[in-house]
Amino acid sequence: MSEACGELRYTITAAHTRHWVDAALEREMRRDDALAERLGAVQQRAVTPMLVLLPVCGAGWLLIHRGATPETWITLALAALLLVPAWRFARPFAARLRRAMARQQADGAARGHPLSRALARLTLATRFKRLQGDYRVQFDAQGMQVSRVGQPPAALRWSDVVHVRETDAFLVVACAALNSRGQAYWIPKHSDAMDQEVYRQGMQGLLGHCRAAPATA
Repeated sequence: MSEACGELRYTITAAHTRHWVDAALEREMRRDDALAERLGAVQQRAVTPMLVLLPVCGAGWLLIHRGATPETWITLALAALLLVPAWRFARPFAARLRRAMARQQADGAARGHPLSRALARLTLATRFKRLQGDYRVQFDAQGMQVSRVGQPPAALRWSDVVHVRETDAFLVVACAALNSRGQAYWIPKHSDAMDQEVYRQGMQGLLGHCRAAPATA
């Protein structure tokens, strides 16, 4: 970094990570619910084809194990004649079976949802807790550097910035590598680690550089 640079110091607190956990948890639950719904729909659609495939597979087994004898062909012809009325009988049965499967999937989701939600929250809380701590951001005309006590600093050139977004409480900045993994630098807009006015001015300077980045300008 050059000598003429701005600096921001801030702390990622438990309140910050709780907010991130809540947001990530809702995304995961929506994704899991959508996946379960798609799988349930596939299973229900498979009921009717399976009722058709079972007699077809039985006919194939008969041909393989008994050979194409006259008795085999007579048996298959009789089975084919019986397939039409059997299929008419099977259609309402298939409909009832699909409704039963839908109820069972809904009941299973209702019973398992609190447990899966609790496990997901625990996993996310453990992951985000590692981000708590004191940070320092230094920036100049070339880029910014994010450092944390006990860890090597991470540098980001403005020419590498591809994603800049503001929320009510954070400035979110990412390069292509971070953005492809769904990650970013989350820099609070307010900090108790510095004078509020000095921090606000520094945030405005950082935001100006981010907005002027080639990929976001």
